[in-house]
Amino acid sequence: MAGKVQRKNYRIDVTKLNRAKGILGTKTETETIHRALDLVADETALAKALRTLVVKGHGHIEDLDADR
Repeated sequence: MAGKVQRKNYRIDVTKLNRAKGILGTKTETETIHRALDLVADETALAKALRTLVVKGHGHIEDLDADR
């Protein structure tokens, strides 16, 4: 989802930024920050969806492939 892009200046731990850059396989610091922020948003949405699934399943989740 493309949003408003605005120039920002931050004090950031370069070691953490470089580590994230390596993990994400990004080329620039800006791309690294954007990807990391996207991952946080995606993880939050996934956690919310899983909580909903567990509540609707009354806490019961079974492995549908267990009998194969």
